Amino acid sequence: MDKTFKIYLAVLLGVIIVVFFIQKSRPKPVDWTPTYSLDNKNPLDLYVFNHEVDKIVPKGRLKRVTETPYEYICKNKSKVNFLIIKQNAYDYIDSTLLKEVSKGNNLWISAENYVKSFTDTLKLQYADADPSISLRKIDSIKLSLCMSSWHAKKFYLRPVLNSFTFTKMDSSVTAILGTTQMPDNVVYPNFIQIKYGRGYIYLHNQPQVFTNVTLLSDASSADYAAHILSYITHDKPVVWFVKGQTRNTGEPLNETILSVIFRYPALRATWLLFIYGMLLYILFNAKRRQRVVPVITPLKNTTVEFVQTIGNLYFLEGDIPNIVEKKIIYFLDRIRHRYYLDTGKLDDSFAEKLHSKSGKDKVLIESILLFINNFEKTKSARKVDLVKLNSLTEEFWKEENKTYN
Repeated sequence: MDKTFKIYLAVLLGVIIVVFFIQKSRPKPVDWTPTYSLDNKNPLDLYVFNHEVDKIVPKGRLKRVTETPYEYICKNKSKVNFLIIKQNAYDYIDSTLLKEVSKGNNLWISAENYVKSFTDTLKLQYADADPSISLRKIDSIKLSLCMSSWHAKKFYLRPVLNSFTFTKMDSSVTAILGTTQMPDNVVYPNFIQIKYGRGYIYLHNQPQVFTNVTLLSDASSADYAAHILSYITHDKPVVWFVKGQTRNTGEPLNETILSVIFRYPALRATWLLFIYGMLLYILFNAKRRQRVVPVITPLKNTTVEFVQTIGNLYFLEGDIPNIVEKKIIYFLDRIRHRYYLDTGKLDDSFAEKLHSKSGKDKVLIESILLFINNFEKTKSARKVDLVKLNSLTEEFWKEENKTYN
């Protein structure tokens, strides 16, 4: 681990620690989402009620079930009281549940929203009490119960989240157990009992009375909640459907380390900062620390040295005609590659073409060609002839020897 990496790591850890303490010291924003969770302590959750409900329902008679009503009913056939406390009761109420109520079971529901097919089956009309009233302008509503033990008592619900109520019902099978008094002093039913087959259905439309903020803000709220739940008979056990409202399902939790980290905002921010920091570190180091490119020395052109060596050998042997012949071959080969001329016939026409392309002195060209043609005829040469040929060719190439090859 080099020094630069240690510095990066130290800075990253320092930033993580600072962010952690900032997140820890910063006040956590209040979450007013109506999740009705049994595990959370947010205002509109059921943490307090979940721990106090055993004081209302006899000990051992309440069972929390994390299955759907259909799943539970398929496995159990005993007579029970079904309990549901949610914001929306859409996915809990079906024909299977109503069929069990008709057989002698009881159903107790507190929810803000009911599916229309369910209310139509019970011959109910569930609508906004006064569409002209905005919930944001309502400070509180008064809740009352019709039972004698609640006579002259009052409970004001704050804040107001639901202005819907039961506007029409079949009076032959329906009894009003509680009411809501709106700010305009008009009273609407909000808690009713319906005879359904051999059982009863209890419908309440303000589940907010069971939330943490309500139970902890007003002493009369706990009394109100206990009274409306007292309609649940004690001759049958209570099955409370809490699917989606708690993580305590009684089954082993299938959680990973990341799921635990992302559950808490501080840990989530720390983890993301770590990941982004490592990506930046890798990115900058990839640019700054490239692999060293080795220097490859180009191959040395030893052609000239080779020719010189061979020439020296011929010279020492005294084979002057052979050296002259090799120099002529080399000269003509260079002419072909440099000026693209055919050297098969070295006549006046060739001399004119070479003069035109090379720009060399015509007399010099004619002297070289004359020497070559004479040598080709006699095949004999002396040292003086070799010196002459070398002088003529050197004079011809003296301006190009710097760049050729």
